[in-house]
Amino acid sequence: MRLSSRVDVRALARRAASLRPRRRGGDSVTLPEAEDAGRERLRDLAALLCELGAELLRAGEQTAEVERVLHDVAARYGMRVRSFVVPTGLFVRVGGGPDGRGGELDFAPVEGPDLRLDQVEALQSLVTSMRAEEMPFEDVSRALRELRERPERFSPSATVLGYVLLTVGLGSMRHATVPAVVGYAVLGLGVGLLRLFGDRLPAARTALPVVAAILVTAASLRWAGPLLHEAPTVLYIPPLIAFLPGAALTLGAVELATGAALSGMARLAGAVNVLLLLALGILVGTELVRARPSSGPASEALGSWAPWVGVLLLGFGFLLYFSAPPRVTVWLLGALLAERFVQSVAAEFGGVTFGAFAAGMLLPPMTRWISRHSHTPDQVVFLPCFWLLVPGAIGLTGVSEIIVEGDTGGGLDSLVGTVITVAAIALGVLVGAGLQRRPRLSIGEPAPASTPTAPPERPEPEEAAPGR
Repeated sequence: MRLSSRVDVRALARRAASLRPRRRGGDSVTLPEAEDAGRERLRDLAALLCELGAELLRAGEQTAEVERVLHDVAARYGMRVRSFVVPTGLFVRVGGGPDGRGGELDFAPVEGPDLRLDQVEALQSLVTSMRAEEMPFEDVSRALRELRERPERFSPSATVLGYVLLTVGLGSMRHATVPAVVGYAVLGLGVGLLRLFGDRLPAARTALPVVAAILVTAASLRWAGPLLHEAPTVLYIPPLIAFLPGAALTLGAVELATGAALSGMARLAGAVNVLLLLALGILVGTELVRARPSSGPASEALGSWAPWVGVLLLGFGFLLYFSAPPRVTVWLLGALLAERFVQSVAAEFGGVTFGAFAAGMLLPPMTRWISRHSHTPDQVVFLPCFWLLVPGAIGLTGVSEIIVEGDTGGGLDSLVGTVITVAAIALGVLVGAGLQRRPRLSIGEPAPASTPTAPPERPEPEEAAPGR
């Protein structure tokens, strides 16, 4: 009888221990499985995870990270989840057994433009809260709806100014003279106004890269030589910065390297398509307008300080154009300068490819450190730093050289350089991400850390035999 009561107490103790999250080695948190989840709750959770995953993809997250977030959030609700994520949509199955059978399945496409940096910050804050505690479905849906409907932080004029700063910043990092900076500013203003108009007409988004490339190329060929005494090819790449698919190229390479072949190929195909559209616009522009020769000597390049000023202008341009929260200004500018410094120093010692690798390797731990010390979601810093590496600009130069100028030798060299740079950045990002360890949530009843053992039963003393 005493043994039976002890067993009951142990069972109750194990059951009570399973109701508390328990860390294992600092890398995982095991949560109890929900035992009373009905079909309606499974359907609601599947729909909610699909909605959350679609917003994460619009924020520029890797598909592997989206799957990790969905797994952790579902575990917080006591559910198992299996997901299939690609950049254009995702399938989510919630519930069922460990083998993945049963449960409820839902699907969501990824629609609409990419999220602004203020929306990315709100989304990452929501994900952090959902990983920390189980939130009501209604609260999460309301937060996602408010995130999508959030108005832009800055006025249209400030947004256009941000685009001008982006253009001048990128141009100053590539070729900095006083006339060229003036040309960057004027062309950036034109493309910024064009994009502002295109954002009001979603149907025009597909043709916008081609139209912008035609206008920028025609203006550069018409006025670059006689007015600015610069080569037209110097001017028409920086104003197209918002269309350059550098981040898509690098993310596609990262996805391929991590085994997500379908997602990686989809991102790379989309990036190549954008490069071809821009090159087509440049080709049409060169057919419409003849280049006018320069009538004066070329201007002297600015000092070695110009690229560093360009980095700062690029940072302020990101803040205005992508509606970043003002409180991240110092952290964002510091991260951009650190990326540029590491890339420059590493390139001096090991070449351009090693510089790209070193900058990519620095990116994950640096953004994670900034996130811990400033409560700024790492994506808010990660995305602008990706743009700083701009392999898309090199790729567009190579494609335009092949299509427009017929320079297959130089164009192929530029494209090969782009591929190598993208691979170096992707490898660096993978190595940098591998240096970090993030806790992971899992489902199942955890084994108690130290199960109290009952003292052994003392045997009853045997009765002495008669006569002993």
